[in-house]
Amino acid sequence: MGTRRDTLVAAAMHLFAERGYDGTSVADIQIAAGLTGGSGALYKHFTSKDAVLEAGVDAYLESLAENSSTTVRELPPDLREALQVIASSVIESMTADKAILRVFLRDLGHHPDLVERLWNGVLSNVYTEMADWIRGQVAGGVSSVSDPDAVATVLISALTQWPILYALIEKTPGNFERSAFVSAWVDTAIRVLQTPSVH
Repeated sequence: MGTRRDTLVAAAMHLFAERGYDGTSVADIQIAAGLTGGSGALYKHFTSKDAVLEAGVDAYLESLAENSSTTVRELPPDLREALQVIASSVIESMTADKAILRVFLRDLGHHPDLVERLWNGVLSNVYTEMADWIRGQVAGGVSSVSDPDAVATVLISALTQWPILYALIEKTPGNFERSAFVSAWVDTAIRVLQTPSVH
């Protein structure tokens, strides 16, 4: 069971996703967390509404880092199976955090420090992990791509488009079901990774 602080953060992120950051008051957050609206109870744990948003970003990045590291450590040796795990893990994680994604994509424009923190976290915990894994495939003779960083960027960008659009508008590219999208992404990724690079 979470702490009162965790409950406040969860309630706030849900409301930010539903109403927008500016459309949510401290009193709204307190009521959603089961507290009295005018009690000021939020300030026992946070200095401001901004601090609650910051805590939500931090919690998301911690979860992302943990999930990413676990996924990469446990990837099967077979290329297709590994790509299936990567795709399913990324989409599942992002879909589960649909409300948080909505907040990040819609409301962080006025919080450049949080945008920078989020970007650095995503870069180090998703793109970098993918690039390192591809380098391992090259070293093992499975892949012959010459620029693992660029290939990782393209593959992860394509993969994250589905959950991002789902979070924002609850529609997906081509209205594909998740399983069909993952299958097509895996097929495409295999072709990219196994096609000899042209210099």
